[in-house]
Amino acid sequence: MNQKYDAKAVRPCVGGGIVVEAHFDKGFSMQVLCRLLEGIAQCSEKLGVARFFHEGRTLTLYRSGRVDVHRVESENEAIRLIDEIKPIIEDAFVDSSTSLL
Repeated sequence: MNQKYDAKAVRPCVGGGIVVEAHFDKGFSMQVLCRLLEGIAQCSEKLGVARFFHEGRTLTLYRSGRVDVHRVESENEAIRLIDEIKPIIEDAFVDSSTSLL
């Protein structure tokens, strides 16, 4: 059975713990994502990446829908954190079946 968000530990994290890579089933509109995270995230529409802290962990969101969670102890902890931030960022999801112009 697949993990939620297809989460998997990819490497030890320099700051302790592990880095877990996961994926949403949709990508992001970086313009909307950066607006939603204004004031709490470092965000670059041009680079297609946003980084912010949540509960002492670093989360990095990519335009493609990939999310890296740094310094967690387990894949389950990463999934819990992703579940917590998803309602905040879900307005930035784009339907991948439509072309992005």
